[in-house]
Amino acid sequence: MTAYRYQALGPLQAGEGSRAFLGLAINEANKARPVVIIWVPEAAEKDAMLLAKIKRETEHAAMLDHPHIVTVMGFAKLDEGHARVVEFADGESLRKILDTCKKMPPRVAARVILDACTAVHYAHVAGNDDGAPLVHGDLRPETLLISFQGVTKVTGYGALAFAPRELGGQRVKGRRVHSAPEQIIGGRDAVSVPTDVYLLGISLYECLTGTVPWAEQADYFDHAVLTLPLPPATPGDLPENFEPIIQKACAKKALDRYQTPLAMREALEAAAGSEIATDEELSKFLETLFPQSHELRAARRHTIDTGIADFVRRQWAEQERRETVPMMRAIDVPASMIPPGVPAPKPPAAPKPIVAPAPPPKPAWTQPPEDDEEPQKDQGSSMPWLIALAVFIAIISGWWAWKKANEPIPGVDILEQPPKAAVAPIDAGPPPALAVAVAVAVVDAGEEPSQDAGEAPLEDAGLAVTPEVIDAGASVVAAVVSEVPVSIQCSPPVELLLEGKSLGRTPWSGKLPPGRKVFTLQNKALGISTTRAITLKAEPVEESYTFEKGFVTVQAPEGAAVFIDGTRIGTAPIRGEIPVYEGSHRIQVTVGQSKWAEPFTLYSAQRVSFNVEIQ
Repeated sequence: MTAYRYQALGPLQAGEGSRAFLGLAINEANKARPVVIIWVPEAAEKDAMLLAKIKRETEHAAMLDHPHIVTVMGFAKLDEGHARVVEFADGESLRKILDTCKKMPPRVAARVILDACTAVHYAHVAGNDDGAPLVHGDLRPETLLISFQGVTKVTGYGALAFAPRELGGQRVKGRRVHSAPEQIIGGRDAVSVPTDVYLLGISLYECLTGTVPWAEQADYFDHAVLTLPLPPATPGDLPENFEPIIQKACAKKALDRYQTPLAMREALEAAAGSEIATDEELSKFLETLFPQSHELRAARRHTIDTGIADFVRRQWAEQERRETVPMMRAIDVPASMIPPGVPAPKPPAAPKPIVAPAPPPKPAWTQPPEDDEEPQKDQGSSMPWLIALAVFIAIISGWWAWKKANEPIPGVDILEQPPKAAVAPIDAGPPPALAVAVAVAVVDAGEEPSQDAGEAPLEDAGLAVTPEVIDAGASVVAAVVSEVPVSIQCSPPVELLLEGKSLGRTPWSGKLPPGRKVFTLQNKALGISTTRAITLKAEPVEESYTFEKGFVTVQAPEGAAVFIDGTRIGTAPIRGEIPVYEGSHRIQVTVGQSKWAEPFTLYSAQRVSFNVEIQ
């Protein structure tokens, strides 16, 4: 997992009692992205076993990688306390949407539940550490999130330790109305894959009718869930083709339900036919309920923008502070590293303090001598002034030469480790009273030392760079900097290749020789295939990449099979947009023995359409 440091910004305003805050995740490259920080309850802070359980569940949930599941980034310890950190999906919960619109159009409700079924089935298949299915057990409108881009995301994985329970493991009031019969009887220990199917069916019922079955039964709620059939809906609320699917999903006995969310999805998709909203339609539906000017939406965006702006200002201030630090220092050079013909430098001696000589006492006035008299040499002589001036000039000249020799050379990097190329003094050696620091010139292959207009040439510092010195320095570079530490993080994880050879999956850390490296990043299961170039010098390199998605629309003859990167997408007509990770891809359409294929490149949030005609 990528190493981040986190900064809380302000409440997410997700509802009364919410412990969710907006925040920033800052990686090693000092790049910030918005996240949601969910504080653990105070009781968990005081319970070491519960805190360990939350951390364990959070770390397991962070392994889930699906576009319809909110990405869990990890468990963090901040100054304010412990917290789970998840992606900021920029949307609203299904509960808040239903509170606003009461009911959803059937085609929109179908889109939401279909995508939720896909995500929950993926989690079942991904499984727990012991190989058992990873059952959610708390699916309800509060744990289904719809982004403003029209993407449904399931939240709550890894948060089961957060959920309060009554004695016996039953769910508390407010959550209990979204419970399967087995949860009423056996609590958390009784959940299974069909439990999630039941909860998805109840959520679909609420989306279409605006009510939760038996929610008003109060003391008789448990009895109703265990024995009564689903309450009849207002005529027109439940489409005829949807009603049998909801009845089967919400059967009292687990064995009478769909045995997987995928089976429920397939039945719902077949019943809805073409009456399923696209992601774009779902996005527009949300926009009518929560426009960008909406108070809560605007407040969240303001909180994030303000936090990022403040972070950038701090980075600029830090950068300015660093740029004021001197970059050139005298260094000790081992004798074994000095190229032949270059005299060994002496360590710089501390410059002698410059003290202006005191003026000699003013001689008393005497009678000027006559022309035939010889002037007295011990009175009023100018020799002391000349001697003092000569000493002063010598001291200033020596100090100035030492200063020039130790000034940074424009365009040249200075390292604190053994030199990579020695630079020979022009004179035979340093002044007797001074030691000249050896400058270290790092010269990339194929580049000449830079002497742009306005920069002091190297010779002005008393240094000469010759081809022989550069060649000698190149061998020193190879000896000193043979490998550079490299760390590469990717979200989602990918396989990392260099020159066609696999280095393993990210996150990856290792050492590589200096120079320009072109890495191939690919994840065949997700259709990611792209390249990134990195120039390695002397300093360690840490890179972090996040791959976003674009969208593909395919129009093809009815019955044609559509594949992207060898994965079957479905049979035409393909409804809606197909989310595909950015990178290089290949689409193929087949009808019988006829085939059509075309490579394409997709960028983040880009939309690409294909209109395929096969004779």
